Formats: sequence, C-alpha cells, structure tokens
Amino acid sequence: MNKKKIISIILIVSVSLALGLFYFYLRENNVISNKENKKEQQLENFKIFLPSTKELITKEVYAKKEIQELKKIEIIIESFLRELNSPFKETRILGIYRDKENIVYIDLSSDFCAPMDALQEYLLLKAFYKTLKNNFPWINDIKILINNKEIETLSGHFLIENSLKEYGEEN
Repeated sequence: MNKKKIISIILIVSVSLALGLFYFYLRENNVISNKENKKEQQLENFKIFLPSTKELITKEVYAKKEIQELKKIEIIIESFLRELNSPFKETRILGIYRDKENIVYIDLSSDFCAPMDALQEYLLLKAFYKTLKNNFPWINDIKILINNKEIETLSGHFLIENSLKEYGEEN
C-alpha cells in the first residue's frame, strides 16, 4: 500500500511539474500573451477634458468596444464626473437620450448645479461639451437637463437652455 501512495505522489508531482514547464514555455513563446493582447484590443480609448484653474486638461479612459453608444457616453460622463471636485463628484446620471438630429440630452442630478464663478462655469461647460463631442463626432449638440427639467443656467453666468455648442466650440 505504501508503494502505491509513493508512486501516486511521484506521478502527481511529475505531471504538475510538466504542466508548469509547458505553461512557462507557452508564455515565453508569446502564445499566452496573444490572448492578453486580444483583451487589450477589446478596449476603446477615450479622452476626457477636465476643467482646471484657467484651462482644460486631458485624461484617457477606456471602455469596451462592443457596448452601445449611449452606454459608452454614460461611462465617459461617469469618468468625467469622478474627476471633478465636490459637489460635482456626487452628481448622478439620471438618463441619456438621443433624438433624430443626434442631439444628446444628458439628465443629471442637481449636484451639477453648484455655485461657481464665471470662469469655473465656462470651463465646466466647455470640458463637458468637448469630452462628448471629441469622442463621439456624430453628436450635433448636447443639452443638459437637471432632474428631468431644462434649465437656463448651471450657476447664473451662462445660458445653456438652447445649446452647449457655442461654449464648446469656442477657442
């Protein structure tokens, strides 16, 4: 009985060793790393613009290629909001809609309407517009809704009830 146990243990160790060597052989010859490259190829690179003190800065984010356009927009906006300071960081996305003219309506919680000075509001609007327009060129315009309602302004300095295009496309 002891001989059977010893032979079984030697056999298990030998098979494990052989499988380990085979794995490292495949890894060294890039057979396994090709699978990892395929995973990387399934991600799409996006650029988000963020308001800074006097200008916009950029950051890259990634999303799966095969997801729907509106879901990609949601992921990009969530990434955008996470990079902002409070109270903007707490903003929730209530809905994203697209009409026949490729105008995208982004419905956000009231956290997005925080008090700010004119430069901060301008840079926030510009960054929001450029983030979406740069990544989704098919978008003709963007409208921001707050709690399912159209609003005139975020903080009292710039009218946004008609369009964000005028703030996003200025230099």
